[in-house]
Amino acid sequence: MDYSQLSDFEINKRVAIATGHKKFNGLGWQGTQEDSCSAVIVRGPTKIGAFDPCNNPADAWQIIEKYRISFLDQLTEWCVDAKGVSPIFDIRPLRAAMIVFLLMQDANNA
Repeated sequence: MDYSQLSDFEINKRVAIATGHKKFNGLGWQGTQEDSCSAVIVRGPTKIGAFDPCNNPADAWQIIEKYRISFLDQLTEWCVDAKGVSPIFDIRPLRAAMIVFLLMQDANNA
């Protein structure tokens, strides 16, 4: 799947599901893409509330560290990769890291 075509909200939602977070309540996944807000509202093992790993280092770091996602500055963009997946090039490193994470999940489930 080409995750680069998804909004931050959709990537955040997929990352939340892959990391064991649940919907905050019975109303479904909540959040908004209006006014630059892309967080999903989750209930998870370590967090209740806004979850935005595409933009918030505090939400992204545990995933980056656990899955050994690496970053390389390419002057105009970042090269982000991990074992078993092709690198992603983007000007937004956290978003690229979450795309790499989702690609890793796809590879593990293939």
